[in-house]
Amino acid sequence: MRTLTLKLPPDLLAWLEKRARLSNRSKSEIAREALLAQRDRQRGGSAAARAGDLVGKFASGRKDSAHKRHLKGLGSCRRI
Repeated sequence: MRTLTLKLPPDLLAWLEKRARLSNRSKSEIAREALLAQRDRQRGGSAAARAGDLVGKFASGRKDSAHKRHLKGLGSCRRI
């Protein structure tokens, strides 16, 4: 891994040091996690968010899902 040097304001450095101490993790680990989270947010986050423009765009081709035989027993409890 490569090294990156940051200049932080005193309040942010104090927060980072406290967080590292309380979570028993290094400051670098917390900074990496924050950078990765920021990158993922800019990419669109979840797979559902990235596929959002495709959801509901295509029909399945089957039109019989509302047929009575497919709805038989819907909502009732089955005994095993």
